[in-house]
Amino acid sequence: MPASCDAATRADPRVWRTTDQLVTDRRRVPSQLVPIRTLTPRHRALGQVLLVVLIGSFSFTFIEIVLRELSPNAMAAGRVVISAMAFVAIVAVQPRRRTPVAPAHRVRLVLTGLGASAGFHLLFSAGQDQVTVATSAVVQGTFPAVVAAGEWLFLRHRLDRRAAAGLVLSVVGLVVISSGAESEGSSSLLGIALVLGSVIVWAATSITTRSLADQYDPWWLNTPGTVAGALVMLAVAAPSAGEFADLSVGGWVLLIWLGAGGSALVYASLAGAMKVLPATTTASVATLVVPVSILIAWVVLGEAPTAESVIGSVAVVTGVVLVSRERAAVLTPPEPGADDVGAEASGRR
Repeated sequence: MPASCDAATRADPRVWRTTDQLVTDRRRVPSQLVPIRTLTPRHRALGQVLLVVLIGSFSFTFIEIVLRELSPNAMAAGRVVISAMAFVAIVAVQPRRRTPVAPAHRVRLVLTGLGASAGFHLLFSAGQDQVTVATSAVVQGTFPAVVAAGEWLFLRHRLDRRAAAGLVLSVVGLVVISSGAESEGSSSLLGIALVLGSVIVWAATSITTRSLADQYDPWWLNTPGTVAGALVMLAVAAPSAGEFADLSVGGWVLLIWLGAGGSALVYASLAGAMKVLPATTTASVATLVVPVSILIAWVVLGEAPTAESVIGSVAVVTGVVLVSRERAAVLTPPEPGADDVGAEASGRR
């Protein structure tokens, strides 16, 4: 307290207590208001993708259980319809998520949800019946590479060397895992083409989502196309509608979970993550679904992993770590006007 204060003021204990408390409060402010370490948007985005990995890992096991009661087409239709209902419910309850869609984005926005729902499921289901499990797994393992190629071609995103090495390692790991799968029968060229088509459709959906992610709410972004996809799947699976009458309560619970969580929440989380992360990074991190699902199948279903599964899983995890540590500078979009074709494809990223 200044020496100019009179004796009465200096003698007043309330003043001293107030002053001491003020000094103490000032000392506490830094530790209370400044966190030691904060989460960046990139960390939150990676967290969203890891949530997708966790949900997807359980989905593999749940799908296997539901397929004991439903045909692949019936299950896919039920899953898409439930996911569409979830999207509609979310945007209806929270109108703030709905924003006007720019005319230049309308076709891409509808195709995004349509491709992720009906397009992918129809191609994959048709191809799965004509190829072995191992062949299907190898073809699907190329997904991160297809996304990387598409993102480079249309969005002008280039990986640094470390991330590129991680991408290759992840793909190799998926191929190694698939080499240990039991295969009976043979694979037709048509079946391989259909499965590859499903991979290309899913990759295109991811790239389109990336180009629109920062323009719209992630739930609204997927709603129109998923509703359209549900109508398509209902028409295709109409002959199998009777199967739902015999579906057990447990089967319904898992099917609802697959639609609302395994589809709707996954699509919205990926769209949210791609506001920050490139589609290639999300695709690569999402490959963790395979090793994690192997672990879950071991614990839940008692399916012991093969040596190939263990070796391949280590490669996948290592590759994901390398890709997820891609330098932030690489994520910077090109300067406006630097590439008119890339700017148009990215939809004003």
